[in-house]
Amino acid sequence: MRKTYSYNEAVKILGGGEHPIVAKMDKLLNGALLAGSLGLWQVLDLFDAKPDFIRLSNELISKVSAKRRNVSRYTRTQQLHAAHAVVVITAFFEAFEEQQVRVSLQPKDRDLVVGFNPWDLDLPLPSVGRPYEANLTEVRLKYATLGLELCDVLTSMAFWDDLDETQRDRVQYAIGFLLPARAVERYEELLGQLAAEYPEIRFWCSVHDGRATRSALARLEETLRETTTDLTPDVRLAELSGAYRGALRRPLVKSTEVPDGVRIPSLAEAYVDPRFQVVIGRDRAAAPSLQAWWDDVEVRDDLYAYLVGYLTSPEALSSPLLVLGDPGSGKSVLTEVLAARLPASDFAVVRVELRSTPADADLKRQIEHGLHELLHEPVSWAQFSRNTGGALPVVVLDGFDELLQATGVSQTRYLTVIAEFQQTLQDMGRPAVFLVTSRLSVCAGLELPYGTHVVRLLPFSDEQVGAWLEVWNAVNPPLPVETVLQYRDLASQPLLLLMLALYDAVDSSFQRDHLSMSRGQLYERLLDRFARREVAKSAGTDVDEDVEFELERLSVVGLAMFNRGAQWVAEHEVTSDLVQLLGVESPDRRVGTRTPLSAGETVLGRFFFVQKTEAVREDRTKLRTYEFLHATFGEYLVARFVWDRLDDLRREDAARSRRKSTVDDTELYSVLSFTALTTSKPVLDFLQEFARAADREALFDLVVRLFGARNERRLSRGVYEPNVMTDSARDATYSLNLVALALVLRDKVYAPDLNVSVEDWQREALFWKSRLSSGEWASVVRGFWVERDRDRHFAVSLRVGTGEADPSWVLMAEPYVTLDDVAVTLRDAVTPLAGPYGIEITSALIELTATPVEKCLPALLRFTSLLVPTELFLQQVCGRIGRGGDDLSIVGHFGAALTGVGLPDVLDAWLRLHEWGFRFPDDLGVPDVAEYLRKIDVPVVAAGRPDLLKRAKAAAADLGV
Repeated sequence: MRKTYSYNEAVKILGGGEHPIVAKMDKLLNGALLAGSLGLWQVLDLFDAKPDFIRLSNELISKVSAKRRNVSRYTRTQQLHAAHAVVVITAFFEAFEEQQVRVSLQPKDRDLVVGFNPWDLDLPLPSVGRPYEANLTEVRLKYATLGLELCDVLTSMAFWDDLDETQRDRVQYAIGFLLPARAVERYEELLGQLAAEYPEIRFWCSVHDGRATRSALARLEETLRETTTDLTPDVRLAELSGAYRGALRRPLVKSTEVPDGVRIPSLAEAYVDPRFQVVIGRDRAAAPSLQAWWDDVEVRDDLYAYLVGYLTSPEALSSPLLVLGDPGSGKSVLTEVLAARLPASDFAVVRVELRSTPADADLKRQIEHGLHELLHEPVSWAQFSRNTGGALPVVVLDGFDELLQATGVSQTRYLTVIAEFQQTLQDMGRPAVFLVTSRLSVCAGLELPYGTHVVRLLPFSDEQVGAWLEVWNAVNPPLPVETVLQYRDLASQPLLLLMLALYDAVDSSFQRDHLSMSRGQLYERLLDRFARREVAKSAGTDVDEDVEFELERLSVVGLAMFNRGAQWVAEHEVTSDLVQLLGVESPDRRVGTRTPLSAGETVLGRFFFVQKTEAVREDRTKLRTYEFLHATFGEYLVARFVWDRLDDLRREDAARSRRKSTVDDTELYSVLSFTALTTSKPVLDFLQEFARAADREALFDLVVRLFGARNERRLSRGVYEPNVMTDSARDATYSLNLVALALVLRDKVYAPDLNVSVEDWQREALFWKSRLSSGEWASVVRGFWVERDRDRHFAVSLRVGTGEADPSWVLMAEPYVTLDDVAVTLRDAVTPLAGPYGIEITSALIELTATPVEKCLPALLRFTSLLVPTELFLQQVCGRIGRGGDDLSIVGHFGAALTGVGLPDVLDAWLRLHEWGFRFPDDLGVPDVAEYLRKIDVPVVAAGRPDLLKRAKAAAADLGV
């Protein structure tokens, strides 16, 4: 299906030559309509028959409803699309009729008007991805264009010469101004009438339904049943529908994962329709993985209404719908609920879990694999799509990110391939809708075909958290919403909210202790509780020791991600790290009839807050990656593991022989020599939490001695190697992280505490800069605060905030970290400017200040090419006018911009030009002093400046103003 229809095409779709109304219209137009030769001449011929033509168009729209039942969903969508196109043109000519413009035709006019043909124009179609006002703007622009083009045609005709000026003005005003405005009003009236017959139209236009929204997309099902085509689904579709609806009755989690005595609500009971944002891919550059892409996008809470509008619109048939979200945001659950709610009479849903399809399969084989899994029999896509009985196929491809993440193979054209497949299916008369889900973080570089809708699922609002807890509390001991919202970042994700509820359901300890718990203590309790439940399933003798070992292994997972700079980690990488750091070997994979689990599978496969991503190769080999539902879990576990290694080293140090100068820090070096701790503020925050309850002085003494021995020849760097790095880069990272640990243990550390001089610190800081990545070095500049101290040389501390910073700010702050006196002096000199304006504008200002006024034009042009604040622009440009420089060039370049408003700086500059004797050339195109004084309200502009007012009066007297 094309994305828009013309009036000619729409009429044929609605009736064709067999429809009595279309036959009457064609007769009225002397056969031009069905012949496809309808043009402006026929339009003008209609002027005497316009009422009949408009009446027939309206009658055609109203009679469409007679064919609304027992047709396929695709046919119904075509009818709606065509009816809307007829509405657009009918409204325009109804409005034209109201203007009562009388046109007399002459044979010589034919060649002049033959090129204008409104009947073949592609007409705007409402999009559910835009607000109603935006859709209306497109219609308004189309009418404005039609009005102007029709006006051009009329003014070129012979009758125009017979009109006087008054008559011409009236026609131009009526056609160019009144006609488009009235056409929009009539369009809205006709659209309302059409929406009364077809509820889908209301949702196309993004007009919110006033009825209350219910959870689990119940309103989606209710609304679609109002628009159903009443077709009876075949056996396969009925079976699929039954399977999908069964998901609504199942509890949110398996009974084996639930503490005794806890009742888990069903999906239908507990599912809360998420808030969301939607962008049409063509509307902006394709970068949906970036947070900034979404900053100015409206947040909506009518997901059911959006889905009704989308699934019943032609847009859905030409490009896929991409649904994005963070781990735990409910993407997969949304597809389950959607599949259960779509009526089988109208939609043939095929929900494919991409994790279970062969990773190297093409799109058609992925769909067929999903059909096989759903129906338990081999079914080809062609066979399935031909036998839907008029229901529109909806293919849900859940987990595109899992293919990318588990296979590591780029598939940037995946959506484009789908869009091309959809076009092929339309050409064959077997259209289909496609929906793809993916994590937000892994879709960078993904091609977005023209017209692709991109939906982003948002975290729960406070009200949604309350709605979810209302269902939970109805069947379990109440958990107050105020308690949960103390940890809003966890509660706002559906899966993590369930985890908090499960944790509290055992003994209400969460709500009892939440006010006295730090964030780290909460994470420790959550992890401990779930680890303890897993350990309890086996008959271990020392439960506490087994729990600690479970958490250590889980910490290795967090460390695996941290040291690789990734949000997820592959199973084989975890398995390797467990061997290298904890000596955890995988079972003998040759024993028994089934392949035993790897060490990575064992530690990761059973934790509630770890999300597994899986894909299957052609040879049935499973490729798995893992990610924490909330990144802070991983960051807490990294801090926990680092702290345990440091504390173990302290105990070893306390028990060592006095003859040894220092303890062997190989294990700590292995852990801390790959990634700077400064790259993660949460890790540093958790380390500071651990430090508050520890022997800080003993640990600080150990860290300082390790830092002092940093340049000694290292006998071993350990076997742990998550990344390939040079020895010098690892040494620099370890040295930096020792300083970070020292700052965790003391709020402020002075040069003597570290046993370093200023020169030592300068060398060390430059060593870090030379070996760390640019991102890590920027994190050091953001994270460390270094200041001179009169008695103890300098002091170092952690900054309160280590979030993202402007690159120019990092450049300005770096000299303080490196203690570069020359750079600090220059930095302090330009700080007053760089603070408010940034580096680029500051540099341009300095250049401008140093440039003589007679040579300042190139510097002014460079300066004004930047995003300069208006006040600064006026100050710098006006300040150089009338000062003895090249005034002609400056006024020629900037005069028009300056004189558009009345401002004191401009008035001052123009008065100086007069006092200097400057003459304005006639062709300069800029108001001279006399014109400018006439243009502005001088007393108002010069208010508070008596000197300016006095000079203006003198200039006015000279110029006779």
